[in-house]
Amino acid sequence: MTTKIDIPKEAEHNLLDKIETATAPDTHQDSVTTKIKALNRIIGGWCRYYQYTSKAQTRFSGIDHRVFWSMAHWLGGKFQMTIPRVMERFKKGSTLGTETDRLLISSKFPSLHYKKRFLKPNPYTTQDSIQREELPTETHWTGRELRSGMADLRLIVIKRDGSNCQECGRHVTPHSAEVDHIRPAKRFRLPVNANRLENLQTLCETCHAKKTEFDRRRESRVR
Repeated sequence: MTTKIDIPKEAEHNLLDKIETATAPDTHQDSVTTKIKALNRIIGGWCRYYQYTSKAQTRFSGIDHRVFWSMAHWLGGKFQMTIPRVMERFKKGSTLGTETDRLLISSKFPSLHYKKRFLKPNPYTTQDSIQREELPTETHWTGRELRSGMADLRLIVIKRDGSNCQECGRHVTPHSAEVDHIRPAKRFRLPVNANRLENLQTLCETCHAKKTEFDRRRESRVR
């Protein structure tokens, strides 16, 4: 006889609530890249937690549909696009994404089964000692940034600069590049104006560290 363990309906509702919160209209200032990373964290953690339940992959497929269209409508609202235009720009195979990030497909997590034999405790004699870890429901990252939209701007600047450091000419990758403010943000009346493309440049880690130290010393002399 096989014991079947189903995903609680409440757990599925909690997941969808998190997705709805993360893709709410008041989050349109978030970057697409950070939004995808945030959703992937939520989806990935939930799927790994419930991979050992009965018919997990079937339940995950239903989640995929909801997440896909929540993200599609979020993109449409952010860029004021129609859904066909969103599909044309962001659809990557069977999911949505950018050049660097893809929305996780939860149905790719296979249903798993415990293969190790273990002693089942007597529920009448060990009731107080049996504990089940709780899946966190309150805290989750929704994609908010310290500087709204900066993650997307970062990719645009690196591509514009040909993936080369603007000081030494060294080739950089999206992971090793530093996007630097040519004129420090503190010198702008409105800090958001510091994030204009003309005030951003691509630097390698070495040149960025040197410029940061130079700017720090200059600021200390001014004081």
